[in-house]
Amino acid sequence: MKPVHIKLMALMLASVATMAAMATTATSSANAQAPATPNPNAPVYVVGYIDVVVPMKAQAMALLKRARASCAKAAGNLRCEIVQRMEQQNEFVRLEIWKDQAAFKAHTAGGGAQFNEKLKPMLASPYDERIHTAMSALAPQAAPSGRIVYAITHIDVIPPSIGPALPLLSRMAEDGRKDTGNDRLEILRQLAPTTNHFTVVEIWTNKRQLEAHQSAPQTIRFREQIQPAIGAPYDERLYKVLD
Repeated sequence: MKPVHIKLMALMLASVATMAAMATTATSSANAQAPATPNPNAPVYVVGYIDVVVPMKAQAMALLKRARASCAKAAGNLRCEIVQRMEQQNEFVRLEIWKDQAAFKAHTAGGGAQFNEKLKPMLASPYDERIHTAMSALAPQAAPSGRIVYAITHIDVIPPSIGPALPLLSRMAEDGRKDTGNDRLEILRQLAPTTNHFTVVEIWTNKRQLEAHQSAPQTIRFREQIQPAIGAPYDERLYKVLD
């Protein structure tokens, strides 16, 4: 084999080895940042996305209201809310907190399963339920009264960027809670295997105060800093209480 070919092969092998090492390092870093096995006694946060066919919106709303009332009375439930998207009003989100894993599993096997069966014929796309642990959240409290606005954002962080993203998310929550009109700001982290996915749940007294928060320098700075770390657009969606 000619010397030049030997050198080319050596360079190619070195490049492959470097890429493999980088992939291993990235995976190790992501795993190091992932939470340990969930504490069975820790609260379970549920965010469930519901998209119903438009002709059945009224029936779905009636079902969702009954499910909300039943869920709130279930053993181990700390909070049960259902919100309706402002733009696409056939889209809804369930926001629940369960005292622990046992309470959540009991609901899933009982009232939750019954609700899913009744809802299924009305769906335009499959029910998308995401299970979280609290990354940054205050003690559960009921939503305030009035025409409040919910802002719900799903954030998909690229696994190698989880390390830098975590303090950005925590600081955003701390800063946002200080803004006028904020009634709730929670950062939730999905359980394994998608621990690089987060949900931000906010409540604002009204849309004007939400818009002021969106325009604040610290909010713009956070979005600029988080953008390189996410694998999808920063998709904030606005909702109102289902009533």
